[in-house]
Amino acid sequence: MEFHWVDVFATGPLSGNPLVVATADALPPAERMQALAAEFGVSETVFAEPGASPRLRIFTPTAEIPMAGHPLVGAAWVLRRIGWMGDQGVLSAPGGQVAVTADDHGARMTRPRPGPHGLADADALARLLGADALGDAPVWHAGLPQAMLEVRDLDALAPDHDGLCALGTDEGWAGVSAYALRAERDADGGGEGRVMAEVRHFAAPIGIPEDPVTGSAAAALGACLAARGMLGKGPRGSLTVMQGHRLGRPGRVDVVVDIGADGPTAVTVGGAVLPVATGAIEPGGTSGLG
Repeated sequence: MEFHWVDVFATGPLSGNPLVVATADALPPAERMQALAAEFGVSETVFAEPGASPRLRIFTPTAEIPMAGHPLVGAAWVLRRIGWMGDQGVLSAPGGQVAVTADDHGARMTRPRPGPHGLADADALARLLGADALGDAPVWHAGLPQAMLEVRDLDALAPDHDGLCALGTDEGWAGVSAYALRAERDADGGGEGRVMAEVRHFAAPIGIPEDPVTGSAAAALGACLAARGMLGKGPRGSLTVMQGHRLGRPGRVDVVVDIGADGPTAVTVGGAVLPVATGAIEPGGTSGLG
């Protein structure tokens, strides 16, 4: 097996969210993949095998997950780089097939039909985050169910990770994005409806206390804001998510939401991907993998 260590949604060297993409002719047993993900210790590790739609499995250090944003974006960039796919392709994860595009600088994934999944307990979330909240806590699904809570001061948060793990497990969401909206337009000029949000994301239910930069949560936030009319009235709205600088991993996610008469119809997330390291997993580290 070979591995490719990259930074996804990067804003410069050694920024964004680290990702390991391990490639093999056939995927190893699940228990071996989980052990390797724990060994690498980054928020997610992707295991990929070749095909017309390369097959992926995604692991945090403690659990397998069906879908996630930064693993799919990073995997698309890596698989294009090693020749397993072209500039466009479809990746197959346990949570479904996802259309991706990639170039020399980064990659994007599109998730159709993002949808609302009710409301989380906003009072409990605010208490567990140590947050001064500004409204309710919608849960949206754009790959994984994610709760969202607008807060006054991201620096003041003091999360109770055990409590968040219990609440998320009970309510059925993978993580919570505490976010603050910025009034100004994006510095790159953007289009009608471009909004910026600063985010901190806590995914204790899937073993990630605080994630540096989170694609599925950025997609969910974009869909939620679009459904509430906060990304403009056109057929397409844009959101820039800035995340990770408090962890020393500043990152940027570019989100585009297609908006129909009944709300969001698709959401695309993307960003820059930078290589860090490549190597081989020694047979002694994968005994029994074949």
